[in-house]
Order: sequence, then structure tokens, then C-alpha cells
Amino acid sequence: MHLKRIASMALSLSVIAVMSAQAAALDMSEYVRMNDGVSYSMTAPTYWINKYNSSAVFEGTNEHILHTADEIEQINKYNAQAECVGDYEMSLYDIEDKIDGGFVRAIFDSISCPDPSSSYLNGKPTTQSYWDKLIDNADMDKVPDTVQVRYGYSTARSSLRIYPSYDFIGEDKDDRFFDVMVMGEYMPFRPLVVLHESKDKNWYYVMFEGYSGWVNKKYVALCESREDWVDRMEPEDFLVVTGREIRLQDDVRSPSLSGQLIPMGTVLPLVKKKSAPKMINDRETTACYIVKLPVRKADGYISDKYSLISIREDVHVGYLDYTAEAVVRQAFKRLGDRYGWAGDNYSNDCSGIAGEIYRCFGISLPRVSGQIADLKNVHTVDLSGMSNEEKLEALSEAPIGSLLWFRGHIMIYIGMNDGDPYCISATGTYINGKSDTIDTNSVIITDMAKSYRASGASWLEELGKIVMV
Repeated sequence: MHLKRIASMALSLSVIAVMSAQAAALDMSEYVRMNDGVSYSMTAPTYWINKYNSSAVFEGTNEHILHTADEIEQINKYNAQAECVGDYEMSLYDIEDKIDGGFVRAIFDSISCPDPSSSYLNGKPTTQSYWDKLIDNADMDKVPDTVQVRYGYSTARSSLRIYPSYDFIGEDKDDRFFDVMVMGEYMPFRPLVVLHESKDKNWYYVMFEGYSGWVNKKYVALCESREDWVDRMEPEDFLVVTGREIRLQDDVRSPSLSGQLIPMGTVLPLVKKKSAPKMINDRETTACYIVKLPVRKADGYISDKYSLISIREDVHVGYLDYTAEAVVRQAFKRLGDRYGWAGDNYSNDCSGIAGEIYRCFGISLPRVSGQIADLKNVHTVDLSGMSNEEKLEALSEAPIGSLLWFRGHIMIYIGMNDGDPYCISATGTYINGKSDTIDTNSVIITDMAKSYRASGASWLEELGKIVMV
């Protein structure tokens, strides 16, 4: 009977494998739209990983680790993000307790006020008086000559604004994707410093990983000291969100964390079971990871709350091993997501998506695509001046998962197919067949030889650099 059961199980598995193959072979074009040069089968990361591992250049790669944890630490050190304005340059992690108030005013003044007549609020052009009120609330004239820095952490996902307001300002009356008020992404549970406060006392002007802007105070928890701030940066044990995002479960006992959406690449301090209570918020902790997350108390200062993450969530204890194949797997988890300028609308743009993916491996990428293209201590291939044939040869020798750059856009290389290079990226618009402008506003796969820019050049022709982190 035992052998019969084994034989029966093997037959069942065989049937399942056949059924899976048949399902994969189904023509999905009736249900799923693809851009030129992309088939449904290409939406599986294994399609590209198998090609890569069987190619003549990379045969036998088999999940080769590209950089160790120590090497990644050095890459991050060489590329520490800094706010640079005029003669001022300052990194978040090197900031001192007291800084020159002129630096704070210079950062704010470096962002020019939009033209009121070509900026739209609720479908109507703004007025100069509207912007004057925002500038008045920013109260930058009250920044002292010496600023006493306050240290803190972000407690929820939001956006960093150029002025203290959550008004959506579009570049035309119908724009709902590009908010000119957004300065950059503001991700949860990350360090920041507070440099100034708005006149109405509702907003902080903060430096957040190499760029600065306004965020509502309710999303900032202040640390009692710099020492506490530094100690929280590198928890001994941590989870990394490796899914496209996870959602913290609703919890009436913890309203500040209830239902929060946590993006890919977020680090969550992990607690050993022997150091945590068996019951948390009236729940037994069985089959859950226990994390301790920063929240804002009523007085504005930081506290920690336990939260439970199911062991079935797409998370990983510690950073993922950094391999080309793993980068591609992470990238494909974002396929079909919406485009979100600078992290707005709980989504992200091209450099933001790349940053979330690489953060799963402990690699910190700059916010701006041009800065990513200029990364130090990594192998970069400058393609400027090359013919298409020379670019294709360089791409054929690059690992999948490498970063590709042309002016204004960053992509993740996924490989070659029938002689054409392909990438995946968060894309606002592209030109299909040299004529039709597509407002895709999504994360898509692109045949770089068959997609075009407004200049009329293909993405391949425009390609400027390969960045192999």
C-alpha cells in the first residue's frame, strides 16, 4: 500500500505539472495587453533568468553572489547621499547637533516657486497670493543663524513637499499624476532630522536621506537624543519587506500602525520570541514575526509598539543575498504597478522603484536617476558615442539586474531576446512605433529597440550608461 500511495502521489504531481504547463501555454492576449515586442511569457522572471543562466557568457552562474555584505557597506559609504546647495554640503548621517541657519534657508530657496499661471489647483490656475501664503507659513525668515537640530524617525508613508501643504498642484488642469508639490518619497521607519517648523506649527522641514522638504508633524517621532537616533539605525535583527508591499493588520489596540502599507525594501526591527511577550494586543504571537516599530506619542516623541507579521508574508530575515537573478525576481514583483511620482499615491517612479528593489539587498541608491548613473565604487560602462551595435555588445556582457540610464530615466536590465535588449521600469510615457504617445503610468517591460522618446530616438539609441552595482 505504501508503494501504491507513492506511485499515486507521483502521478498526481505529474498531472499537476502538465496542467500548469498547459495553463502557461494559454494565449493570454485576450485578457492582458502588452506593448510592442513583449509577449505574455516574458512577464515571468524565470523567462529571463533561464536565458541568462544558459547564455554563453553567463553559463553556470547559478545564483552567484555579486557583493558580500561588507562590500555593499563600502558601496553605501562611497555614495552617502548629501544635500548640496552652493558652498554647503551635508549628509544626513554626518549632520551635527548645531548647523548654520544659512544652510537651511539656502536649501529652501534653491527650490523655485512654480509659475502661478501654469500651476493648477482643482482644475484652475493658482494665484501669486496662494503661493505667498504658503511661503509665509514656511516662515523661513525665522530660521536662526544657528539651528539646533532635532533627530527623529518617520512613522508612516507620506510624501515630502516643497511647501507645507497637501494640496495637489498639477502642470495642467487635468493632471492627476504629477504633483509639483512633491519633493520626494517619505518612507516609514527611516531616520531624519528636523531643521525648522512652520508658522502654523503643523509641519516640520526635514532632511530625509539626501534631500529636504516639508512633512506633517504627525508623521514624525522625535528622539530624546542623538545616541538613541543612531542606535535605532542598525537593529541587531530585522525583517526586510521583499514583497511589492505588505499591509499591517488592523489593530484597535494600535491605531497608529493599524492598516499601514509598508513598501518593498523597508527594514522592520525584529524581536526574538524570548524577549517579547507571548500575548500582544490580545493576540497570541503564534506563527508570526514580532517587530518593534517607532510611533509618535502625544508629546511628539518616539515610542515603540509591537506589531505582528504573519510568517506567510513576503518578508525575509535580514537582507537578501545580492545576485543578478534575485534582483530580477524582485523587479518582476512590481510589474503592472502604477507609476507614482516621487513615491506619491503609495507608488513610485523609476528611481524610486529601483531604490526599493535594491534596498532588499542592503544597497542604498540615490533619489535621482542622474545621481544613480554617477555612483562611485561600482563598475559603470559609458555608452555615449557608441553605435547601437556597440551598445548591444556591451549589454550582452552585462548581468541582468544591472541599472540602465538615459537622461531622466533609470531602468533595470532583464536581458536580450531575439537580438533586442529589454528592461523593466516605472514609466510615465513612451512612444510606441515612433508615432503613438502612450501615457502608460505603470511599471512595464520594454523592448528598448522598439520604444521611442520624444526626440524620435529609440530607448537603445538614447541609452547612456550601464551601472553594474
